[in-house]
Amino acid sequence: MEEFATPEEMMPQSEYREISIWLDKYEDLFSDFDSSAFHERTLSDNFLTEVRKLVHQVDSDKIELKFNLMADATNTEIEGVIISNIHDYFILQAKAAQAEKQRILSTGGILTAAGFTLISILIVIGHNWGGNMILNGLEMMLDPFGWFLCWTGLDMIFVQSKKEKPTIDFNMKMANAKLTFLTFGMPVILEEIEQTVEELRKAS
Repeated sequence: MEEFATPEEMMPQSEYREISIWLDKYEDLFSDFDSSAFHERTLSDNFLTEVRKLVHQVDSDKIELKFNLMADATNTEIEGVIISNIHDYFILQAKAAQAEKQRILSTGGILTAAGFTLISILIVIGHNWGGNMILNGLEMMLDPFGWFLCWTGLDMIFVQSKKEKPTIDFNMKMANAKLTFLTFGMPVILEEIEQTVEELRKAS
């Protein structure tokens, strides 16, 4: 089972490949149809689609995802809750994808073993009781089924299980990603400066 890093165990920032996303507000990260609190709100499909495209363009497993907002739209307490929500989501998704891959491998192994066992039994029957018409008919009916089990099982092991790898890799990157919120601009300070300038003009 893969180990997931906690925020305290994250590596230095310099070792991360940066991805920046601009937000108008925190709600941009979440579904418009979910009015739950930030710690349990569903992530937006648009956000997940966009971040998947950006992450696939990065050739590193160490990612820092930076959310950029205007300074007057930030709240440190809310940001901590959102970061925890996002990490929890991708950890669950990574574990689910790993479990699905393991299920496919297990099912494929069982089908392959069952197919080879059936084929082996039919070979023994054909060798020892080849003159029995009923057993010959049974062998003819079950032989294709045995091969079908074998090929289906091998396909699940060597083909279908590999399809889960991109999903696992993406969710693992995001589960271990460093998430930060950055402020852009200083609208509150600028407003205060403008008020001061206006007062000085009136005084003069």
